[in-house]
Amino acid sequence: MSNKILLGITGSVAASKSELLYNILAKDNNVKVIATSGGKRYLSKKFLDNESVYTSWDELPGSPHIELGRWADKFLIYPATANFISKMAMGIADDLLLSTILMHTKPVYIAPAMHQEMYLNHNIQSNLKFLSKNNIICGPRYGNLDIGDKGEGRLIEPEEFVTLINDKKTKIVVTSGGTVEHIDSVRTITNNSSGKQGRAIALELLARGYEITYIHASNIDEIPHANNIEFTNSESLMNILGREVVDASHLFMVAAVSDFVTDYTDKKLSRKNGALNITLRPNIDIIKSIVKNNPNIISIAFSAQLDDELRFEKLKDKNVNFLVINNIKNNQVGSDYNEVSIINSDRLLIKTNRLSKYEIAVLIIDNTVL
Repeated sequence: MSNKILLGITGSVAASKSELLYNILAKDNNVKVIATSGGKRYLSKKFLDNESVYTSWDELPGSPHIELGRWADKFLIYPATANFISKMAMGIADDLLLSTILMHTKPVYIAPAMHQEMYLNHNIQSNLKFLSKNNIICGPRYGNLDIGDKGEGRLIEPEEFVTLINDKKTKIVVTSGGTVEHIDSVRTITNNSSGKQGRAIALELLARGYEITYIHASNIDEIPHANNIEFTNSESLMNILGREVVDASHLFMVAAVSDFVTDYTDKKLSRKNGALNITLRPNIDIIKSIVKNNPNIISIAFSAQLDDELRFEKLKDKNVNFLVINNIKNNQVGSDYNEVSIINSDRLLIKTNRLSKYEIAVLIIDNTVL
């Protein structure tokens, strides 16, 4: 069925991709274009000569922000700059595009595009989180950026964006970071997990259009357009997962769960009492328990090892679909890089080179999500 689509273009160097998006959409839909003055500068002369691109009220009769806002079935911003995102979050209406957004009563599809430092700026993250309550954030992803850089903030491709606005993909749960198990009121057992690999997986899945529940340690940054839930210890992680995986298609169990716990005392242990022995007992195997109670979920477990052995017996014991093995002797915990082997129940699917965790995330997803 043909849709009436309003395409908003803002002043990013990636705006040239909006011409490709327009050509795809215009085959089966009625598409109208509003560009900011900055966005228009990045469009080709051929495109501007052949298509109607509006930037101000002077170019249209009547009150175009009212008429176009009500006309559109779908409203897309591709690309969305940091400046535009911030203005939109504040409800500023100082040009035709922003004014039309305020007239549109349905969620707007927003595809951010900017350098990594801008994307990770706390103001932009806050604004994206605010906008995600009533709109649909599409991307960005890790990849090539302006001036030859690489990082988070790359605009998703036109074909991907079309898929996102046409298809509602399933829910996937991703865990990230380390658990904190209390010994007494001030001391804990924890680990050095940075949460970087889990975050990279969640971001890539979001860029592909999946609905992501991101269950992360309290010291790990949120992802503004995911459903963020914090955990503290393994018990809280277990309880959250028990609720969240019921309607999910996949579980990426990237979180580093403590192998041991101890009996908690609600007072501060004192050295004045002399030597102290703490008894560590094995913790519950969370993913094994979750899979047992949710046999239809596709489960991806992670194994931090000091060697490269392919532990098929571990995969079978946990009854998971895939096991991602990383040798922490060669790839230090907290690094921006990783090198993994992925196995299923009977074979090695892939052994990667040492790559950034974002590139590793792509390979993990390619081999585990059908």
